[in-house]
Amino acid sequence: MHESITGAIMVLLSGVCWGTYGTIASFLPKTISSLTVGALRLGIGALGIACVLALTHRGRVFTRGIRFSKRNLLVGAVALAVAQATLYLGIRTAGVTIATMIFIGTPPLFSGVYAQLVKRERQSVSWLVSSIIIAAGCALMALSEQTIEGVGSRLLLGSLFALTAGAGWTIVGTMLRNMQSVASPLESACAVMGASSLFMLPFALVGDLSWAREPNSLILVLALGLLSSAIPYWLFTTGARKIPASHAFLYGLTEPITASFLGILILQERLRGIGALGYSAVVAGLLLFSTWEMRKATNRRTATTGSSQDSSAS
Repeated sequence: MHESITGAIMVLLSGVCWGTYGTIASFLPKTISSLTVGALRLGIGALGIACVLALTHRGRVFTRGIRFSKRNLLVGAVALAVAQATLYLGIRTAGVTIATMIFIGTPPLFSGVYAQLVKRERQSVSWLVSSIIIAAGCALMALSEQTIEGVGSRLLLGSLFALTAGAGWTIVGTMLRNMQSVASPLESACAVMGASSLFMLPFALVGDLSWAREPNSLILVLALGLLSSAIPYWLFTTGARKIPASHAFLYGLTEPITASFLGILILQERLRGIGALGYSAVVAGLLLFSTWEMRKATNRRTATTGSSQDSSAS
């Protein structure tokens, strides 16, 4: 019981850390490009994870003999670069609350569509219902007229950026799952983040680098890489091993809650009218999706246990 509580706390804290990204990024100078932000965040994050792996694996970052698929690594790196750049643009354009909610809310929808069309895996009614609710909520937020002062007509564009980020993250998740057949989750994340950072670096160096002379900017970038990337990856992968896998869906809701709370408290963001309704719909859809996934996983585990006991008895 004690171990499961520790795992739950670690997973909850990982969501809180991930949820700080939008607020931290909002304080960066507007002269810094989205590619620069993404390259630095991923690069620092990869180095942080590499240090954790080296400390826990007797100086080695990757287990001897690991061979990642070039396709998985390349596709994951490019998709992660797209997700990072467009999420930052979405936050800058539509605000932390809306961009984060759309970014987090859409991957379950995209994952189901991918599984249905590409893998020919029939999706459940529960997925369809939760996806419709989430999609409707995202649309309402994207079309709402009053959010942060000054966003105005740019809200729809920012929502589209966040939607693109969600699609990119869906691809990243698929590639990471493929890579975890030969490596641990942390090793897979380190490899993809490092490769994505190197992919973005040439584009980042072309932009304006005057922001680097400001000490506050360097501190913010360091916080993005460690607090909102490396640390939550370590917390999540470590904590998830101590709890039922299905519960991670529910605990993951701390990320959008943290992001929106910080947006309201620190950035003075406000959702009114259909924007608030859309936000509530996305939260409800994610909660339903997580609850159904947890119940489905529990039923599978019960069925597996029951069949094992029957086999032993016979």
